[in-house]
Amino acid sequence: RDGPLMAEEPTLVEGPALGPDDEDVTVVGVSGPSKSSSAMDQVKKRAAATEAERSRVQKQKLERVQAGLEQERQKRKADTAKMEAAKKAKAAADDDLFAGLYGGLPPPDPKKDQVMADRKKEKENWRAHRFPPLAQEDPSRVIFLDVDGVLRPLTAGGFRAMMVDGEWALRAETADFISSSLLALRHIVEVTGAVIVLSSEWRRDQPMREGVDNCLQEYEMRPCATWTPTDLERDMGTENPFKAFTERRAREISTWMSKNPQVKQWVVIDDINMASVDEERKPGTLLMAPRIVQTHRKIGLTLEQAKAAVKILRGEKLPPQILAVQPHMELT
Repeated sequence: RDGPLMAEEPTLVEGPALGPDDEDVTVVGVSGPSKSSSAMDQVKKRAAATEAERSRVQKQKLERVQAGLEQERQKRKADTAKMEAAKKAKAAADDDLFAGLYGGLPPPDPKKDQVMADRKKEKENWRAHRFPPLAQEDPSRVIFLDVDGVLRPLTAGGFRAMMVDGEWALRAETADFISSSLLALRHIVEVTGAVIVLSSEWRRDQPMREGVDNCLQEYEMRPCATWTPTDLERDMGTENPFKAFTERRAREISTWMSKNPQVKQWVVIDDINMASVDEERKPGTLLMAPRIVQTHRKIGLTLEQAKAAVKILRGEKLPPQILAVQPHMELT
């Protein structure tokens, strides 16, 4: 051969041999790599490969889990953004709707706002006082109660609309109820034990009736016992729509009275001059003049008027309790 000879590293092995006198002796010889050592190396390599594969699979699983979590976070973030955008769009739409409904109302008046704040403070101060007990309820005495112009100034509004489960619902606005008028009403109930029958347009919707009842209960009065009928039609043959409105209210009160014979004394507290339709009243309609206590639509019920109502409920004969100067009233 060309080049130096490379000798393999000898491996010493032991084995039997014949020595002198045929005795067994152990001889040390030279042999190649051990088969058992080669097999062990292969096992180690396979184990290492298996461990590497297991680590790779676990890493891939972890990466997939982390990717899934990140995707879910991004989805939730996108859903939240969509919900916020939808809320803003709905609020803008509601504002547009309210602007369309009440866009014709006058702008805010700082003086009126101050009056409202004073009334609220007055109401809170009165709540801090303890009210005297009411007289025992007397079903034979009835107060037919209007709201606008009696317990609150006759102005635009009286309710707020809000969206509930995709539908518009009314919510009574009672913040402008006049504390002194509620106290005057309480004086009547406190002295006579009369029950209250709601004759106002507020009786037509449950949220509005509940708003009135809540105000009465704040002043420790009993809630309205009931309300006058709501199914009577206006007399369309009357040229004056306001007069037709007044005439219908008189018929509603008379209809209720015809179904409640236990009532002996009653009074109508309203900002409308109910006596104005007595001369042209329909058959079955009661005279309103002896029973009316007319309030000023911007002032509401006063204590002096409440005392007159007490006298009427006690059976005293009084001249018609109507305003000397009638305000201009019209239906819009």
